[in-house]
Amino acid sequence: MKASPSLRLKIDSREQKPLEFKDGVFSEIISDGLPIGDYWCELKQEEEWRELPLVFERKGLGDLFLTMTSNYSRFKHEMSRAKEFGIELILLIEGSMEEVWRGYKHSQFSGESMLKKLATLRTKHDLEYHFCNNRREMARLIEDWFQAIRRNWR
Repeated sequence: MKASPSLRLKIDSREQKPLEFKDGVFSEIISDGLPIGDYWCELKQEEEWRELPLVFERKGLGDLFLTMTSNYSRFKHEMSRAKEFGIELILLIEGSMEEVWRGYKHSQFSGESMLKKLATLRTKHDLEYHFCNNRREMARLIEDWFQAIRRNWR
C-alpha cells in the first residue's frame, strides 16, 4: 500500500494576518510570493512536488468591498490568470452572508449590490465563493479541501 502524499501549504507573503492551521494537516507551511491567491498547496508523491490546481483568495469584509470596487479590474485580471493557468480560484469571505448584506461602513457600495456582484461573478466567470463565520472556520475549509484532494489523488 502506498503512503499518503504529503501536503505543503504555501501562504502568500503579502498576507498580513495568515490563518492558523491545525497541527498535522500540512507537512510544511511556507510563506511565498504567490502569483494568484493567498493559499495554495503542493502535493508530494514519490519525491516530486506538484502544485494543485486550486487556490484560495481570502477577503475580510473591508478588503472584499475595496476589491470589488476600487480594485475590481485587478481582481478580474487575477481571475483571468487563474483560468489561463488551469487553476480554480475560490474566494473565501471572512464574514457571513448577512454581514456582507448589511454592507461595510467605510464603503459607499451597498451590501445588496455586493451580493449581486458576487452572484454575477459566479455566473459569468465561474467564481466559487464561500462565506465563513470566523477565521477558524475558514482555515478548516482550506484544510478539509486540500486533505480531500490528497485522499483522492491518483
